[in-house]
Amino acid sequence: MGLVQGSLGTMQLSVIIPAYNEARRLGPGLGGILAFLGRNYPDFELIVVDDGSQDGTAGVVSAALAGEPRARLISYQPNRGKGYAVRAGVLASRGDQVLFMDADLSTPLSEIPRLLAHLADADIVIGSRGLPEADIRVRPPFYRRAASWLFDQIKYALVGLRRFRDTQCGFKAFRGAVARPLFALGQVDRFMFDVEILYLAEQAGLRIREMPVAWADMPGSKVRFWEGVINMFRDLWRIRRLHPGRVQLPAK
Repeated sequence: MGLVQGSLGTMQLSVIIPAYNEARRLGPGLGGILAFLGRNYPDFELIVVDDGSQDGTAGVVSAALAGEPRARLISYQPNRGKGYAVRAGVLASRGDQVLFMDADLSTPLSEIPRLLAHLADADIVIGSRGLPEADIRVRPPFYRRAASWLFDQIKYALVGLRRFRDTQCGFKAFRGAVARPLFALGQVDRFMFDVEILYLAEQAGLRIREMPVAWADMPGSKVRFWEGVINMFRDLWRIRRLHPGRVQLPAK
């Protein structure tokens, strides 16, 4: 896997942040993330997964986390994709609750308590920009909204998941007891990993709740439009072929 910095035992909350060429954002941002978690969830672990960055992300993160035993870095080469990075972080986690979020903090940290509160009666809680109550503070460009609509139609046709208004928001929480076995079954390494995980969760009969969140589009998306469309078709098709039947997870 590569460099793994730090080691922790069981704890209340594990937070996973996948990062690819995020040195400029994560450098100044990690201090605020650690402070927020320390105030609200003293028994936490923060796992930053450097997904083969070329801009010195690993060094910046390592320096920012120095002296904080509740935080660690997983770093590897080459770049494998966001799905691979999140899966690596989840499988390395030990928390009773596991949350992953994007490095750009497009959903603010203040939404974390609301998301985790819903785990009292759900196995998985997914942040949603598609529900009417969502607080969309900065909308993405028109071409990305059009691409999202097209993606949804293809997704519904190939894998279902029609009951969810937003499967792609990078802000999701899981009970740890289901997160690790669920992600251990995942095989999609890039952006369709969210769909694969939710598809597997549906097949396993898990309780999934969708929660409206505050969200703002941030510049610097790593998705290339046409490459993304091609990969979307390929991965959605793979999900059905990789997981044709019911999914059996360990008892809750």
